[in-house]
Amino acid sequence: MRIVSLVPEGIVNAIYRSVIPLQALAHRGHAVHIEERNEPRNAEAYRAFDVVHFVRFCHPSMERLARALHDAHVPIVWDNDDDLLTPTKGNPNFKQRQGLQGRDIARAMTSMMTLANAVTTPSALLAQRYREVSGCDARVLENYLPPMFSALQQGGAAGTVRVGWIAGGEHQRDVDQLHLRERFEALLERHENLFFASVGVNLGLRRDRYEHTPIVAYGDLPQAIATFDVAIAPLGDTPFNRARSNIKLKEYAAAGVPWLASPIGPYGGLGEQQGGRLVADEEWEAALEALVVDRGQRVGLGRQGLRWAREHTIEQHAHRWEQTFEDAIAHARETVGRAG
Repeated sequence: MRIVSLVPEGIVNAIYRSVIPLQALAHRGHAVHIEERNEPRNAEAYRAFDVVHFVRFCHPSMERLARALHDAHVPIVWDNDDDLLTPTKGNPNFKQRQGLQGRDIARAMTSMMTLANAVTTPSALLAQRYREVSGCDARVLENYLPPMFSALQQGGAAGTVRVGWIAGGEHQRDVDQLHLRERFEALLERHENLFFASVGVNLGLRRDRYEHTPIVAYGDLPQAIATFDVAIAPLGDTPFNRARSNIKLKEYAAAGVPWLASPIGPYGGLGEQQGGRLVADEEWEAALEALVVDRGQRVGLGRQGLRWAREHTIEQHAHRWEQTFEDAIAHARETVGRAG
């Protein structure tokens, strides 16, 4: 197949929803091309491809391109991995998803789904919602691990326990909702060998045993995780969080790092067999302390996580993306046949 993937400029989600799967498809012999652009070229520029893959786009210019391609019988796959239909207070994009602008986004999303021959998302909740609002063929394709998450050297400095969190700025609301700052401060008071580190979200811990890094390049992310002894993924119970992907826990597990996560959305149903434990809102302090004081538990969970992560590499699941693109092409041809 000849596949072109159109992704917004500078958006991290595109790594998981375009770059990683399409690189895997290139290794399987397909011709792939990724364009990072906010405004499209005209439809003629994409007529030579067997399928056009849109990531997250739901604004008028991309909608017009999708309609032109649809009318020319060019197969389309549309992907979206976040809940843009339900505004959540505290999310950086909350204001633009309210009122008239929010209705415009919802209308454009529905249009993109209707025009597409297949719709993909890593969330079962989102797939169901997309089917309900548009009647589309929505498929769950999880986020998977690229090859760079293999063969990591795990662990921080000897004698210390380093607790880490990789999270975007939108998780600041989760910090406040779950009272994490107070709970982590109490742990630092009791354990002199304990350190905290966060990438993205700022925990606001005012101690010399806390390190905040605003951003880490994706290529450096595996080794950043590997410096943790325990990794966390707290989530407040919001519609946006319930529709998230579980890739963060896969990344933690691939580094052999035991994890603690909220039993929300994508993390529900996971546990020790996947290298970690689920933590209720009021139990974060106790759950962390149990792993801080017991290296044996950390090692055991880390080994379980490594086994789980090996089952969730993109190499093992690229065929699902391949099948989706093939089905979109077949669906477009069937539509032409019925029209004829």
